[in-house]
Amino acid sequence: MTWQVVDRAELLRASGDDPYVRTTCGAVTVGVVGKHGWAALHRWRPTGFWGGLAVVRAGAQEDAESTALAALLNAAPHIPVEWFSTAAGQDLRLPAGFAFAGSGRWDFLSTATAPPPVRPPHGLTVVTLDDTVDAERLQEFGTTHNDDFEGFPGHGFSLLWRAVVDAEGDLLAVGSLHELDTGMPHLSGLVVHRDHRGRGLGRLLTIDLTRAALEGYGTATLGVFHDNHPAIGLYHSLGYVTHHRFHTRDFVRA
Repeated sequence: MTWQVVDRAELLRASGDDPYVRTTCGAVTVGVVGKHGWAALHRWRPTGFWGGLAVVRAGAQEDAESTALAALLNAAPHIPVEWFSTAAGQDLRLPAGFAFAGSGRWDFLSTATAPPPVRPPHGLTVVTLDDTVDAERLQEFGTTHNDDFEGFPGHGFSLLWRAVVDAEGDLLAVGSLHELDTGMPHLSGLVVHRDHRGRGLGRLLTIDLTRAALEGYGTATLGVFHDNHPAIGLYHSLGYVTHHRFHTRDFVRA
């Protein structure tokens, strides 16, 4: 399959204004398009974390995603790429000089529709926390109540941190809006205290963060692990739409 190198504007057109491209792929994105699809390398956040994706339609040759990645790396050999996504179930062959370092399966969702606001349960309050001042507190809470916590407080990735606290100020749930390379917000680091799950705190905080994202930017995005069916159901009930189901491979230069 032959791939043609394109800029972000042409990639957006060729992808049919794909929500992933529109919200995550910033000005420094490198794209390729072909008969059966498109692919891109981009920064996840303004500070880096380069990766990419290939979206290939039915009828393409079996190694289309692999040839897309090779074409992208050939077009931009200077990019320090760390990960690449395909549709779930698709194979990926790394070019020479790279080695696999792990993988994950997740869905990419977005919404432009604000869910109705909800009140916190009696005695609880939703407050704003600081990415720097409250970093240690946020990190301790996140890792205590979720082994896969990816909020990264204190790294400067967040536009906003919100938390549900009780009357004593103790944390019961936390979540943030991370800044994507486009400047758009991405819900991240959402964790509910293990002893307070089932009280609607995750829904409360998701609504709060979604409304904040929409008020400031017009769009809210998020990612969720494939097998987290309760969370996926929650997000769909709040108006989020699943656009992609990804299998992401992490890799390093061998």
